[in-house]
Amino acid sequence: MGFNKMIINRTARSTLTPIEMFHGDTIKFTLSDSIARIELLNTGAEVMETSLKKIGQEEPYGKTTYRFWGDFIINGKETRLLREVGTQKSFYEPWVFNGLRLWFDAVDAIFEFMQETHGPCRLNPSFAHRLPPRKQARLVLQDVNSRICPEKLHPWCPLPEEGIKIENCYQGEDCWMGAFDGASAHGGLDLNHPKGTPLHTPFDLDNQFLARSVIDGAVNNSWRGFRRWDSGSDWVILSAHMSKLLIPEYTPLKKGTHYAEAAGIWVGTHEHSHFTFVVNDLGDTYHLDPWILFWQMYLDQI
Repeated sequence: MGFNKMIINRTARSTLTPIEMFHGDTIKFTLSDSIARIELLNTGAEVMETSLKKIGQEEPYGKTTYRFWGDFIINGKETRLLREVGTQKSFYEPWVFNGLRLWFDAVDAIFEFMQETHGPCRLNPSFAHRLPPRKQARLVLQDVNSRICPEKLHPWCPLPEEGIKIENCYQGEDCWMGAFDGASAHGGLDLNHPKGTPLHTPFDLDNQFLARSVIDGAVNNSWRGFRRWDSGSDWVILSAHMSKLLIPEYTPLKKGTHYAEAAGIWVGTHEHSHFTFVVNDLGDTYHLDPWILFWQMYLDQI
C-alpha cells in the first residue's frame, strides 16, 4: 500500500524537535540562518548476530545485535544513515548537516524480527489517511548552535569517566531498543551500578511522583518527573529499580536534587537503574533514546 507524501514544516526551537515520517515524506526544518530539507526514501533493518534458536523469540540470556538504516535526500544529497543497536556504537554522535543536528532514533522495520514487550519504543500510532498505524522512521532535530534544552544538565547518575559502555547495560545489550533477552526492543537505557547509587534531577522539574511502588503492591519502584519548557514541549523522565525515594512526592524540584537511591528493587541478574525519556510535543508522544540526554550531560561536564 502506498502512502500520500507529506511536507512537514517545523522550526528549530530551544528544545528538541522529534518528527516521524513515512517513506516519501519531506521535512522542511527552519534553522537560524537556513532551511534544511530532509526526504525519506526508504528504511530497513537486519540482524547482525544472535544467540537465539529462533529470531524474534525471547530466551533467557539471549543476545542479539542488529543494524538499521534510512535512505534520505538531505539538502539535495542522497545519504544513508546507519545505526547499530546492542553494540558500543549504540552511543553515537548525532549527524550534522549545514547547521542541522540530527539524531536517527528509530525505524519500524526492526519489528520484522523484534518484539515490544519490555517498554514502549515503537513509533507513534498515526491514523492519517486511514493507513497502517505506524510510521516508518523517527528523527530528532535541532539547530546545531543549540543545546538539547535551555538548561545545563546535571548528571542523572554518576557518569563513568570512560563513557557509557555497552557491557555495563544490564546483560550487555540493554540500551535503547537493545534486544532484551535477544528479541524485545528495550524501551529505555539500563545502567549497572550498585544499590545506593545516588540519582539526581538532570533539570528543574515542575512535578514528580512514584508511578509504581512495591509498597502499593507493584513489582517495581518507578518514578516520573515532569517539565514543561517555554517552547511548549513537555518532557517526562523516568527511573526504575530505585531502593529509596528521598523527597516528598508532588513537589517541584530544582536541578541537581538528590531524589533517590538506585538499583535495589527487582534488579534481576545485575544491580542497575532503568532510565526512560519521553517528549510530548505538538499533540504527539515520543519515546526517545535516553542517550540523547546523557550525551548532553557529558558535554556539560567539560
